[in-house]
Amino acid sequence: MKKAAVLNKFLFVLPLLWVLLIYPGVSHAVMLDQIVALVDKEVITWSDLYKAMEFDLKDKVRDMSSKERLAFLKNYEKEFLERLIEMKLQLMYAESAHISVSDREIDAAIEDIMKKYSLTKEQFKDALEKEGFVFDEYRKRLGDQILLQKVGSVIVAEKLIVTDEEISKRKKTSKMSKGPLKYKLRLVLVAKKADKEENLLTKKKAEDIYDKLIKGADFKTIASQYSDAPSAPTGGDIGFVGEDEMAKEMLAVVEGMKEGSISKIFISPAGYNIVQLIEKKTLDTEEKLNTEVRAELLNEKSRQVYKDWIKSLKEKRFIKIIL
Repeated sequence: MKKAAVLNKFLFVLPLLWVLLIYPGVSHAVMLDQIVALVDKEVITWSDLYKAMEFDLKDKVRDMSSKERLAFLKNYEKEFLERLIEMKLQLMYAESAHISVSDREIDAAIEDIMKKYSLTKEQFKDALEKEGFVFDEYRKRLGDQILLQKVGSVIVAEKLIVTDEEISKRKKTSKMSKGPLKYKLRLVLVAKKADKEENLLTKKKAEDIYDKLIKGADFKTIASQYSDAPSAPTGGDIGFVGEDEMAKEMLAVVEGMKEGSISKIFISPAGYNIVQLIEKKTLDTEEKLNTEVRAELLNEKSRQVYKDWIKSLKEKRFIKIIL
C-alpha cells in the first residue's frame, strides 16, 4: 500500500476537526491573517478558519479558482467558526480542571495507529511529511484530542443514569422488540433528483463516495460529509433495523454481508445507497432487548449532556465573533 493511501486511512483515526488543525498547507486562499473570534484571551484567526474549511471541503474546492474557492467557503464560515470556538472552550476547561494527558498516553496512541496499519516509525513520519504534516505538531494535536475525549467522558459519565422505568417506556414507544434478525447499519444516501441531467451528477457523486470508501476512508466521516439521509449528523448510524422493517432493496444487499463490510452502490426509490454492516444479532430474550434499549438511551442522553455542557461553557466565557 502506498504511503499516501496509508496516511488517508490513519488520519481518520482522529476526529476530522483535529486533523484540520494540524494540516499546515491548505490555507493558500487566505491573503491576510486577522482575528475572527476571541474566547477570553484566546484568539482564532482567519487562517485557522480557512485552513479548517479547505481541508474538510477539499474535494469540493479542488478544481475551483481562488476566487470561486473563497466565494464557496464563505458560506461555511459561521459553521466552522462555531466548531473551532467549542474546541477552544473544551481545552480551556481541561486546563482549569487540571486534566492532562501524559507523553505515555500519546505514545501509546501513535503505537496503536502504526500497528493497525503495519507501519514502522520511519514510514509513519515519511507518510506525514509527504502530505505536509509536521510530526511534532501532529503529536501535540493528537494529545489534545485524547485530552478532549478524557474530559468529555468525565463530564458525560457523571450525569448518565438510565432507569428501569425509562427502559419500559422506550420499549412501548419504539420499534425495538424481540424477534427476527436485526442489522446495525450506517448509511450513505445520495438522493435522486427530478431533473434527468442533475441525476447523472448524483450518480457520479455516489460513485466518487464509493471510491473513497473502498480506498479506506472512514464510513462515519464520509456519511457526515456527503449523505443526504437524516442520519448524516450521526455518521450515517441508523441503529438496528429488523428484516421486517427494511426496504426490500436494502434487505437483498444486507443479508449477504459480513460485519464490518461495505456494500456496493444499490438503488432505492430514495436514491443511490451505500451501507456498512456494523453488527447483526437477534434480540431473542427480554434481557438482550433490555440491554439494547439501555444502550440506545445512554447514547441519546450522552449526546444531550454533552450539548448542554458545551452551552454552559459558552455562558461562562467571554466570546466575541469578529467576522
